Amino acid sequence: MIMLLKIILVIFLSFVILGFNSCQNHPVLPKNAQNELTVSPDTAWKSLTLREKIGQVVCLGYDKNQIQGVGNGSADTFLNKYPVGAMFLANWVLGNSTPPDSLSQLYIKTIGELAKASKTPLLFSEDFETGMGNAMPNFTLLPAEMGLGATQSIQYAHWYGDMVASELRSIGLNWILNPVADLNMNPFNHLVNVRSVGDHPEKAAKMLSSQVIAMQKHHLAATAKHFPGDGTDFINQHFCTSQMKLSYSEWQKTFGLVYKQLIDDGIMAIMAGHITFPGYQKELWNGEYLPATLSPELLKGLLKGTLGFGGVIVSDALNMAGIAGYFPNQLETEIACFNAGCDILLWPSLEFMDTLEARIVRKEMDEDRLNDAVSRVWNMKRKLGLFDKGYQIFDTLSKEEFQDHSAKATEITQKSMTLLSDKNNLLPLDTSSSKKILLCVVSGGDQQVTFIPFKEALTAKGFEVDIRSNLSFFTHGHELNQLSATYDKFIFIFNSNPANPWGSLDLRGDGALTVWSANKLPHEKVISIAFGNPYENLGYMQRTWCRINCYSADKQSQKILVDGIIGGYEFTGVLPVRVP
Repeated sequence: MIMLLKIILVIFLSFVILGFNSCQNHPVLPKNAQNELTVSPDTAWKSLTLREKIGQVVCLGYDKNQIQGVGNGSADTFLNKYPVGAMFLANWVLGNSTPPDSLSQLYIKTIGELAKASKTPLLFSEDFETGMGNAMPNFTLLPAEMGLGATQSIQYAHWYGDMVASELRSIGLNWILNPVADLNMNPFNHLVNVRSVGDHPEKAAKMLSSQVIAMQKHHLAATAKHFPGDGTDFINQHFCTSQMKLSYSEWQKTFGLVYKQLIDDGIMAIMAGHITFPGYQKELWNGEYLPATLSPELLKGLLKGTLGFGGVIVSDALNMAGIAGYFPNQLETEIACFNAGCDILLWPSLEFMDTLEARIVRKEMDEDRLNDAVSRVWNMKRKLGLFDKGYQIFDTLSKEEFQDHSAKATEITQKSMTLLSDKNNLLPLDTSSSKKILLCVVSGGDQQVTFIPFKEALTAKGFEVDIRSNLSFFTHGHELNQLSATYDKFIFIFNSNPANPWGSLDLRGDGALTVWSANKLPHEKVISIAFGNPYENLGYMQRTWCRINCYSADKQSQKILVDGIIGGYEFTGVLPVRVP
C-alpha cells in the first residue's frame, strides 16, 4: 500500500512539473522575430547580449544609405552589427524623393522590412505633431495644438489623440514624440508658440492628459516634451541652450503641475530638452548649469526622483546646438547624455554603441545605468504589446473611420476659430457691401501661393478677390487712398509659425512695413487674420476693428474660416494665451 502511494505521488508531481514548465515556455516576441525568448517579457531583456542591450537605448534616424552601406546592402546585416531598439523615420527624409500620396506606402514597406530584419521588436517613431495630414494628403488634417487649446474641450483633445494614434498605427508607427507639453508664456519664444495648447497650466494638464490617454489606448507610446519646460525663454534650443526662467516654486505650479498630471495618468515617455533650470539646479559644470539632457540633477533627481517618473526618458535630438560645447566632442556628449539619465538617445552616432560597449567591458562605466535604461525601454515595449503573440504591426483603418476622422477634425477646427474683436460688427461679410476684397499676405517672402485656397473659397462665395504679398508703406504708402477707394475690404494675413522659416517670428522688412500701411487704412475696412503666431494680432493690430486668430494655415483651416467670415457659424474659440 505504501509503495502504491509513493508511485501515485511521483506520477502526480511529474504532471505538476510538466504543466508548470509548459506554462512558462511561451514566446514573447512577434512572429517575425528570429529568436523566441522563453521567459517573462518583464525580465527577458536580461538574456540579451551586452551589445543588444546597448542597442535598446538607441533611436537611430533612419538613413537607407547608411543601413545599406554599413550592412553591405542588407538591413539584416546592419541590425546584426548595430541591433538598435528604435528607428525615427522622418517624413522629410522618406518624402524627399517620394510623392506625398505615395509616402504612406513607403512607410509601410520600410517598417515591414525593418521589423522583419530585427531580432527584437522595434519602436518606430516620428513627431507628426498635428497628425499625418500635413505630410500625406490621404490622411486627416488637424489644427495646431494651440487651436485645440482654443476649443477648451477635453472631448476634442481625446478625439485629437485618438485620430493621431489610429492613423499613425495604420502605417506601423508605435511611438510618437508628442505632445508638446510646454507652456508658451513668452510671446517672443519662437520654438513653442502654436505647438503648445496655451499658457494656462491647469487647462493644459487636462487637455494633454486626455490626448495622451487616447493615444496610448491605441498602443502608441506618447512623449511629453521638452522637460523641464520650454516657453519662458526666447532662445531656440536648435541654435543655443535655452533656459527655464521660473523659480522652482513657480515651476511646481505650472510646468511641474503639467508633468505630474501626465506622469500620474501613465504617460510612457518624456523628452528631455536642451534647457537649463537655474531655479532648481545647484551643480555647475565648468561654471555653467548643464541642460537637462546632460544633467543628472534634473533627470535622475527631479524627474525620476521627485516626480517619480518610471517610464522612458528620451533625449531631444543630439544634432542640436543646445547640447553642444559642454564636452570635448559629439561622442563624449552622447556618453554624458546617457549617463545623465536619458534612457533612449535620439539620433546618436553609431560610434556611441561601440564606445559604450568598450567602456563597460573595460569596467570604465557601470552597467547598472544601462540595465536601468533597458528595463524601462523593455517595459514600454511590453505595455505597447510588442511581445504579444498576436501583435499586429499595422492596424489598418476603414474608409468609414477616415470619414469619421474628417468630420471630427472639421468640428475641432471650426470650434478653434477665435474672434478677438469685431468693432461695429464688420462680420459677417456679404457681397452687397464688401464685394471687392484685397488679400495681403504679411510675410518676409512671397507666400501668396499658400493662401490660394482662401482666395478660391471667397471667390466661390461671390466675392471679387485680389491677392498680393505685402504692402510696404515706403513703397506703396502713396497708393493707400487709391486702394481704399478701389476695395471694400482689406484682409491682412499673418503667417508666422515655428521653424517655418527658421528664426524669430517677429516682423522685419516689408512685412513690418506692411503693418504700417495696414494701420493707416480706414479701420472699418480692415480685417486681420493670424494663421499661426497669435501675438501679431494681439500686438501689432490691436486697434484694428476686426481680428481673428486661426492658428493653422492648412487648406482645410482656410476654407472653414471663410465659412465663419460669411456667417456660416458662430465663432466660439477662446484665446488660449494671455495678451502681452
